[in-house]
Amino acid sequence: MFKTSSNRSTLRTLTALLVLLVLLPAIFYSAYEISSLTQSEDMIARIYRQQLDAVLFSLNQYAWDIANSWVSDINRLVKEQLPSTSPRPRVDFQSFLSSNKGIETLFVADTTAVSVSLACFSLHDSSRTRFRETDFAHLVRSEQQLVSRLLHLQRTGYRKIEGVPITANRREPSTCLLFVAEGVHNRVFIAGIVLDAEAFVRDVLRGKLDEAGGNEFILSVLRKSDRRQIYSTGPITQGMERQTKDLWLFPDYVLGIRLRGQTIEELVKERFYRNLSLLAILDAMIVAGVWFVYRTIRREMELAQLKSNFVSNVSHELRTPLSLIRMFGETLEMGRVSSEEKKKEYYSTIVRESERLTGLVNNVLNFSRMESGKKEFHLAELDLNPIVHRVIALYEPQMKHLGFLVNVELADALPLIRADEEAVSEALLNILDNAVKYSAGEKSMRIATGTTNESVFVEVEDHGIGVSPSEQSKIFDKFYRTSSGLAHQTRGSGLGLTLVQHIMNAHNGKVSVKSQIGVGSTFRLSFPRIL
Repeated sequence: MFKTSSNRSTLRTLTALLVLLVLLPAIFYSAYEISSLTQSEDMIARIYRQQLDAVLFSLNQYAWDIANSWVSDINRLVKEQLPSTSPRPRVDFQSFLSSNKGIETLFVADTTAVSVSLACFSLHDSSRTRFRETDFAHLVRSEQQLVSRLLHLQRTGYRKIEGVPITANRREPSTCLLFVAEGVHNRVFIAGIVLDAEAFVRDVLRGKLDEAGGNEFILSVLRKSDRRQIYSTGPITQGMERQTKDLWLFPDYVLGIRLRGQTIEELVKERFYRNLSLLAILDAMIVAGVWFVYRTIRREMELAQLKSNFVSNVSHELRTPLSLIRMFGETLEMGRVSSEEKKKEYYSTIVRESERLTGLVNNVLNFSRMESGKKEFHLAELDLNPIVHRVIALYEPQMKHLGFLVNVELADALPLIRADEEAVSEALLNILDNAVKYSAGEKSMRIATGTTNESVFVEVEDHGIGVSPSEQSKIFDKFYRTSSGLAHQTRGSGLGLTLVQHIMNAHNGKVSVKSQIGVGSTFRLSFPRIL
């Protein structure tokens, strides 16, 4: 469908005005409201974040101090009890383990993990011994890059503690604190403290959590995998934490925070969502209204362009036969044609162009009557086959003159239909005329009648240029003509198929098309059968 640059420019201008006058103010107002509504939320979130950062910093520092204290104690024990000549020494860590809760296991190994000295929390509590020496040996070997870095830092006089995950036949990994332990004669070892995360939180960090939460906040420690609560400084429902952050020592656990009691945040959030819902409904209504207006204006402009094209096409269609009739009539009147054969040819041309002119005028008049609702249909019980016979007999001379081969396949004993004979003939003539106009290559067509379970039909199959899938739903629109190829170059008013659809709708029937570009089209007129 063709659009002038002027129409496109006008449509863009109208669209811009709609956006500027209606849509943009609504969007700006909604954005302002949302921004205003979220200021309190942002302020509370900032308070939570600052408080949570402060608590985490305090906890991390506290845990770091405890870890440093443990490392110092272990270094002292290693230096006192681990001779440099013992290939697989054992150190008595039982008193140390008994006095330091939160440690599940600790081990001491050489830097290549050839030998591992393993110490458990209690030799009499086998349920606490979850790791074997091979687990720690594998850990040290797999972390050789980290071990090298720790040894390098130790040589420079800096003691570093690194937390790494360790897993051994359990669902959740534990945290192992790796560090370098120095024995006698500057002999170095890799030592590790395996922490029991839940015991460490409950027994070591509990007091610090209670102190940090105070009377204003509730702090809770949760396991990431199932959000199970390990410890809480007050009553809090699971999932009600407003912000969470990972614990430094235990990346599989998070620390959550919220205010105690009924929070302002909950009231603000309730108001926020209520107002947001109202704004969303308002914006949706405005957007729908703008879109409706835009589509209406665009459709009206397209229709105006189609009408303009229609007037141009009809004017051309009227001018062409009138010019031919006048030219041949004047030639005959002036007596310039001497042979009877030539006169007969001229008379035939005048008659053919007159019929064409009559058909065009009838199409325009019928379309006008149908659009205004003044077209009357006189329905009667009819057999479709005789109607098809009469239309073919009327149109066949013209088709043969144009070189068309017509194959007629009429079914026997068709059920009756309620129809207006003149209207059905007009619809079929328009379909045939359409097939003739758009068949540039193979000039042949098939006209057939038949039945389905619910309808009686007549169909016209041609081998013309075909209709693209994207345009098959548009070809029945009034004034519509395709914008490319032979279809655009072929003369016509763009009313033929529109009239066909009007007629079929008036008969409670249906017009359908099956088409393929370069192969051809099959138009079918289906009428309800009389039960």
